[in-house]
Amino acid sequence: MADISMSYRESSNPFPVPDRTSLPKMFTNGDTRLRHLPPITSPPPPKRYKSESIPVSEAGHSRYYSHSVAASDRVRARQPSSAMDLYTLIDRDPEDKDPRRNGRFTSNGSVATQASHASNTSQVSRTSPIIISDRKIPEKYPHHKENGRLYHGYRKGVYPLPCDEEEQDRLDIFHKLFTVARAEDGLIYAPHPPGSKILDLGCGTGIWSIEVANKYPNSFVVGVDLAPIQPANFPKNCDFYAPFDFEAPWAMGEDSWDIIHMQMGCGSVASWPSLYRRVFQHLRPGAWFEQVEIDFRPRVEDKDGEPGRAMASWYSTLKHATEATMRPLAHSSNETIRNLQEAGFTEIDHQIVGLPMNPWHPDSHEQKVARWYNLAISESVQPMCLAPFSRVLSWSREQIDRIAFDVKQEAFDKKIKTYNLLHIYQARKPVEE
Repeated sequence: MADISMSYRESSNPFPVPDRTSLPKMFTNGDTRLRHLPPITSPPPPKRYKSESIPVSEAGHSRYYSHSVAASDRVRARQPSSAMDLYTLIDRDPEDKDPRRNGRFTSNGSVATQASHASNTSQVSRTSPIIISDRKIPEKYPHHKENGRLYHGYRKGVYPLPCDEEEQDRLDIFHKLFTVARAEDGLIYAPHPPGSKILDLGCGTGIWSIEVANKYPNSFVVGVDLAPIQPANFPKNCDFYAPFDFEAPWAMGEDSWDIIHMQMGCGSVASWPSLYRRVFQHLRPGAWFEQVEIDFRPRVEDKDGEPGRAMASWYSTLKHATEATMRPLAHSSNETIRNLQEAGFTEIDHQIVGLPMNPWHPDSHEQKVARWYNLAISESVQPMCLAPFSRVLSWSREQIDRIAFDVKQEAFDKKIKTYNLLHIYQARKPVEE
């Protein structure tokens, strides 16, 4: 896959995207709502930034345990250049905890995975997940055109974003943004053994799966997605299955995956509790689920400042429209942590990284992140609201284009120090005793 930094270097974006160079300095933010954990120690997870385990009963109503601490005392082992961090590790062992589910899924309901009869009667091997695919089936679900963009045909209307080449470029830009914002080790934070089996839910273009497969040649990486937009050529230790509906039951080997990964799932999931339970079932004991999401609610650096009117209106309208479709775009970290806990995960690590919308921050790395995010958000404003606004609110294309233009203008305005939050979660399935 082409180098995104080269493909978009000559974009019309007023903030040219730089090459990655030296490690940046600490981002200093005056927003008192963002707090930092002190450097602390605890055995899992190994070789990670320092963190601690606390009973959930002591975490407070917000489910966070955090303190303010001087910047000189912070541990930044994994992401020395991240804008804002909040590290959380939560233990959960409630008396009413459900026993680990042993039932097997026999059908995904999606055409890319048809479970065999053997999955009902035999134990799944941890070295061979059951995935049966028919590569010709996607032809039965041709893309359809709407508002001048192409959308997937399988499970029509479930996913609100297009699947054409323009959208594929947008997804790859976000992937590049995440690797830059997360600095070193930007593909996987969660511990994983050599030869890991890794599942990528909603893999999109497959760029994350391919890069992980190349970086860890002894691993086995599988990407699944509703839209068959993955490349025809990929590493031998990587495979893709599409169309695949990860909200339907799976038949992919319970207790067999070392890492299950998902990024930018908000807006495409109707029931997060159900999905987290399914993820929990398919992880082997002691394995990790990693999720990356953006909270698109606009925030400003200045304590007394406000985001631009167009940006605030765009987000609130999009939040309302996607809630009406039962697949809300809005992200809640409190709700996410609660749902992960209730699914059975006993260690949850949460990081928050600031994403400036334009290079208003003086730090060189934050400016680099901002240039990538400015490009990403510029490419996203219109396609993100195109289907929700037209389908749910009956907006005309002219109305949608107008608000998208106004939002982009505010995103380019360095006087408005707007940013969003990138949330990174790692949740561990407990080891069986």
